Amino acid sequence: MLNTYSKHILKNDLRLILVPDESKDVVTTIIAFGVGSRYEDEKVAGISHVLEHMHFKGTKKRPTPLLISEFIEGVGGENNAFTGKEYTGYYAKVATKHLERSIDFVSDLLTGSLFDPVELEKEKDVILQELDMYEDQPMDVAGSRFELALFGKNSLGRDVIGYKKSIKAISRDDLIKYRDDYYTGGNAVAVISGNFGELSDDEVADLVQKYFIFSSNNAPKYPEVVLNTKKAHSLVTKKTEQSQLVIGFPGCSHTDPDHYALKILASILGGSMSSRMFTEIREKRGLAYAVHTSSSSFYETGSIETMAGVPHARVEETIKAILAEYEKIKLDVTTAELTRAKEYISGRLLINFEDSTDLASHYLLDELLTGEIDTPSELVGKYQKVSLDDVRRVAKKYLDQSKLTLSYVGPDLTEEKLNKILE
Repeated sequence: MLNTYSKHILKNDLRLILVPDESKDVVTTIIAFGVGSRYEDEKVAGISHVLEHMHFKGTKKRPTPLLISEFIEGVGGENNAFTGKEYTGYYAKVATKHLERSIDFVSDLLTGSLFDPVELEKEKDVILQELDMYEDQPMDVAGSRFELALFGKNSLGRDVIGYKKSIKAISRDDLIKYRDDYYTGGNAVAVISGNFGELSDDEVADLVQKYFIFSSNNAPKYPEVVLNTKKAHSLVTKKTEQSQLVIGFPGCSHTDPDHYALKILASILGGSMSSRMFTEIREKRGLAYAVHTSSSSFYETGSIETMAGVPHARVEETIKAILAEYEKIKLDVTTAELTRAKEYISGRLLINFEDSTDLASHYLLDELLTGEIDTPSELVGKYQKVSLDDVRRVAKKYLDQSKLTLSYVGPDLTEEKLNKILE
């Protein structure tokens, strides 16, 4: 298990985490900035995501998207980027001998991008097609409307991708200002994970210092949001083959001690094929092919929710069955369930950490979102310390019917029908 890392603060205040692993012949370079869609003004909603895309559309070193992709793919490497509500990240994964190339590649995207106006207009059209694609996927719509209902009409409840109107309005000047405000050393964490070859940690840190040239400014704080605290729902009438449901409650923040017990509670409820929701909803009742419960966390809040796609005629039965499982688990959790959930979560974590990119992402987000790092063994240890009393307590605390949130996409469920089901 990988429990060795070193942390370096570079001259521009960039936090660099080095996670060496000589058992592999690959290495991942990843960097993320503490900015995402919740930082955005409504007028430029989606700008974090547009900026991510535009970093791949031409740089001073590599003026075309083709030259950018060939630089890493030409040595068999992988690269990608991701935008969330609270962070935006970029990475490259290569064979060990190409470590410097991966650092060069990621840094060039972030410090040398041209933001060509013609490319910007083309990419905005691509992103609008991406938005339409999500709107054509009912479960994605149900998930996004669930977060809007749960958190409220604010930047946290809004989709990461933004709105068509705001995407179309984003200008090159908007991108550059947003980049300059938030893509700073003081607002970033970089991780290099894997085999460094013949380079020492200090030599790797020197390479990162050489390439990652950012200002040392701290980024502006994001505006506080007024969260919804009441029962809420979203009903989208749409002709679909299935009715899509998401049913859940507000959860806890990244740093709340309840975080680990809530993850275990979600696992017991619907994290695997031996979970309560799967057994009841799929195996016993045959209501859904897929049913899953998960929890997520943000700066000051989070969520726990169950998602299922079911026949239109059995929506009422499914809602009642899911709510019944939420109530049952508040009354009793068994030792066997707790043990299975701990082993399942621990096993999945360790399997994921076999990949240098997943391992790097863990260290990255720990440092970026919480300012504290748990090694793999420390993280597993926190899950192992969760007791039956902890799980029972968070079940009663978070599965609060007065804060129930439900999202539905399908042809049949009306406000009147839903109110009768929830009576």
